[in-house]
Amino acid sequence: MKKSIFKLVALVLFSTTLGSCVDEKFGTPENPLKTYELTTTKTVLDITSAAITVPTEYTQDDIIEAYVTSSDEGGNFYKSISFQTLAVSPNTPIGFSVPVNETSLFAKGFTPGRKIYIKLKGLYIAKVYGSTQIGALYEGTIGRISEDKWQEHLFPSSTVVSESSLVRTLSFTAAFADANQNTLIDLEPVQFDDSSLNRTLYDVDSGGGATNHTVVSTSGGTGKIVRISSFAPFSGNQVPSGSGTIRGVLTKYNADFQYMVRYMSDFRLSNARIDVFPAIGGTAIQYLNTFTETFETYSVTSSGAVFPKYINDAYVGSRYWDIKTFSSNKYAQMTAFGATGAIKTYLIVPAVFTPGYKFSFKTKDGYNNGNCLKVYYSTSYTPGSDIGTTSKVNITNNFAIASGTTSGYATNFTNSGDFVIPSSVTGNGFFIFEYTGNGAGGVTTTIQIDDVKLIP
Repeated sequence: MKKSIFKLVALVLFSTTLGSCVDEKFGTPENPLKTYELTTTKTVLDITSAAITVPTEYTQDDIIEAYVTSSDEGGNFYKSISFQTLAVSPNTPIGFSVPVNETSLFAKGFTPGRKIYIKLKGLYIAKVYGSTQIGALYEGTIGRISEDKWQEHLFPSSTVVSESSLVRTLSFTAAFADANQNTLIDLEPVQFDDSSLNRTLYDVDSGGGATNHTVVSTSGGTGKIVRISSFAPFSGNQVPSGSGTIRGVLTKYNADFQYMVRYMSDFRLSNARIDVFPAIGGTAIQYLNTFTETFETYSVTSSGAVFPKYINDAYVGSRYWDIKTFSSNKYAQMTAFGATGAIKTYLIVPAVFTPGYKFSFKTKDGYNNGNCLKVYYSTSYTPGSDIGTTSKVNITNNFAIASGTTSGYATNFTNSGDFVIPSSVTGNGFFIFEYTGNGAGGVTTTIQIDDVKLIP
């Protein structure tokens, strides 16, 4: 009998333990989120409109409410929460941020759309980089609220609104303003800059714990930063190549706006990529078996020379070959100096390939900090097609190209010498000058080309 009772007790204990395990894994969380319903005494506008650049302690027992726009679940935000008021037309939502010395804030209720009450007494408020921050005082600036204090000031409510109640669709021109900081934005129509293509969202080669990519409007113009942390689980994904919308939160560091996504799904770039800086010229292409180009018939340019006979293609970046003049002599010139990123630009010259004929040109370099010019020929390129993926034969080593002028410009042009068209190459094709540089810490050499010839 005792043995039977023992077995029964053991069975009950085993069943209870098993049931507890099942409930813990699949049932209600062990520590469900505690929510609060408080009464606000001030508006966000009351607080942000009074903020100054010097951190000021708030001494009154006031409470404000705002809605979370950021999320650290995706690893791209760290120990900081962005908030805004509701985007109710015609009022522009007001954004601000609260730095908190805590991780996994998403698991503590700080998820996009949740209303949060903030007790202000004892916190410090200031304008930082053009937007209001509310936090603790740290060495004379706004710092993080400590891990043992933030729960005395931040109170999640049970109210959660959809992101559609928060987000605004803004153009590239309208979005990047201090008034929009910390608010949720659908930025469109945009795409990543050419310099970011074929890279991962976090690029270890760029150094540091995060990568600044450049996003641009599909209508052109100066790009802005999209910043991706190495801790984001999607940081190893390829940079999306299409165009469309990027949802994110606008932040700022010093003078630089930084657009921050929360999740990979914030990239909504499923439309076809737009060639913001398309090839220009090429409206009157002639395939000639002999020619001499001195560039004297073209006007001086500063934003891209249009050659009816040739194609000028800003393949990566926004720089085109230009026509410049010095000492009454005109030439084609290309440089990455002053550019904000990678540059790859082609000058494409049509020709009839006749075996034994000679192709040559002259070059002059300026402020040379590395090789920038390559020369190819192609028999498969079609005007209007993708020159970057076209089959090309590199003939750079057949030429002498100006080099070594690290300060100022070379005094004279360097004769390239001749490339003799081989017997296996015949028919219509193109000679191609490729300039490659990078204004952000790479090669910025200026190269000038003149007297391009194809002769018997």
